[in-house]
Amino acid sequence: MGSASSPKAPSRALGCVFLPFFLLGSFFVVMVLRGAIASAATYTWQSVSCRITESQVLESSENSPWFGYLRYQSPTGESVRSSRLFGTYREALLFTRRWPAGSSATCWLDPRDPAGALLDRGGSRLTLLLFLPIPLFFVFIGAVGFYSCVFRWRPKLRAARPANPVAIHRFGAASMIAIGLALFLAFLFGPVRHVIAARSWRAHECLILRSEVRRYAAAKGGNGYAPKIFYSYAVNDREHRSDVWSFFEYTANGWGAARRLTSGYRPRSTVTCYVNPVDPDDATLNRNPSLGWLWGFLPLGMVVGGAALWPR
Repeated sequence: MGSASSPKAPSRALGCVFLPFFLLGSFFVVMVLRGAIASAATYTWQSVSCRITESQVLESSENSPWFGYLRYQSPTGESVRSSRLFGTYREALLFTRRWPAGSSATCWLDPRDPAGALLDRGGSRLTLLLFLPIPLFFVFIGAVGFYSCVFRWRPKLRAARPANPVAIHRFGAASMIAIGLALFLAFLFGPVRHVIAARSWRAHECLILRSEVRRYAAAKGGNGYAPKIFYSYAVNDREHRSDVWSFFEYTANGWGAARRLTSGYRPRSTVTCYVNPVDPDDATLNRNPSLGWLWGFLPLGMVVGGAALWPR
């Protein structure tokens, strides 16, 4: 009896290794499906006319420094508030401009709660379904691995070799190349594209309204620091505001490094900024590349590594 049950012991222990894959994958699958179902349900709600009573950009104490604040009157007489966090002042401004104060807008009433009127239906959550195969892949790995180890495991005298190791190596190398290229293209068509375009932007005189160091919660329970420089400028006799210092997100290793950067932009001082002639709300204080941009080329290391691992 003892010898018959002993081969199963290591198989069950090995099968437990696959449980986290299955549990975490299942958790994210449930979260994505719940969000998608809740978003799809809003498209069955009744559309009514609402009155926007307040629309402004406010500061946030969270990791995102700004949020768009909206207040609107529903047909039931309820005053409904809505807000969304944003990383830059311009993003929050564009959000609130969709619903200016004093305007009328279409909102949707929740049939279960008439006071739960929405201005913006959650259609963006439906795009999360595009990423559903990723957690499903982890669920598949966890389920197949656990079942194979616990219920179908058979002891062998020698280690089993992959049926086609070349195909596995090619799959791993192709995955590294694809991920590296995707990350590099995101960097290339993000800040790099903005910097190239900003070389032709017009120089304007800007007034520094506020210059300080922002602390936010970083990974591993620590704190990160970033400059928060808020400035105003005039285009066609109209005031605009921005908080973009550089198109490349700047984070400092310590408070001192961020403080040295903000010390060059004292409040009430006048500096030069660069404004997009097509979109006056798009501006930056610094349009030059920096050494920090080298981090954007790190994904190319994955491409090179994947090419080196490709079986010959």
